[in-house]
Amino acid sequence: MRAHIAYAVVIIMLTSSSCSVYKVVTQPPPADLSALSIGTPREEVIGRFGVPRSSETDPAGKKQDLFKFESGFHQGSKVRIIPYLAADAFTFGLAEPILWAAELTLLERATCIAKVTYDASGKVENWELYEKTGVQIQGC
Repeated sequence: MRAHIAYAVVIIMLTSSSCSVYKVVTQPPPADLSALSIGTPREEVIGRFGVPRSSETDPAGKKQDLFKFESGFHQGSKVRIIPYLAADAFTFGLAEPILWAAELTLLERATCIAKVTYDASGKVENWELYEKTGVQIQGC
């Protein structure tokens, strides 16, 4: 009977561990913001970021689009898988709740919002990048 319980515990630990590793592996790369340069045609911006969340005309009569997208970490940051796997192996999966929580809170991808203003010819005249909370940041 004890052997069955031991096998069950091992199976549960093996299947419930590595959630943090999965989270790291499936995280998207940083958003490519090269389409947000001055002079880029609107079609290229839409092609890169998808359909805008909203489109409107500002008081000066210029078209503005609002885009929402996600930005992750650089691919080199995935090397953190190694200590995650070591912690899981050393603690028999007991470190996983801490690592999982860190991935969900501290190392989660950023949800970014870009407000793009176009000139009369439909090219980017100005753009602003915001985090979902509305605080302006660099490189989202």
